[in-house]
Amino acid sequence: MLTALTYLLFAYSAVLTVWALVLTIRNTAAGKGLLGATGGMLVLLVVQLVVSIALWGRADGTDPLLFFGYLFTALLLVPLAGFWAFAELSRWGPAVVAAAAVTVFVMIERMDQIWL
Repeated sequence: MLTALTYLLFAYSAVLTVWALVLTIRNTAAGKGLLGATGGMLVLLVVQLVVSIALWGRADGTDPLLFFGYLFTALLLVPLAGFWAFAELSRWGPAVVAAAAVTVFVMIERMDQIWL
């Protein structure tokens, strides 16, 4: 994994979490901005997938099933959370996005540990 991409994903998911939590606390539904930011998280995860496949030869002793299992789970979780937030017009839509962003943060950390 590229260190710069890992830090970018950490920062992006942290900002997305805080933003979604602020909307949840303010009792505001998810707007186009939050949904677009959720899509941005998905784009970054796809970039992570492409980079991971390209650099896989450098990862000696890394379990591919475990690593890519985390990555594909994150890739499935983010669009599902975005769809749920779009469908849920109460404060709980942004709460789902916040939960997904925190989960992606933890998954990226675990993927970084597996890669080493």
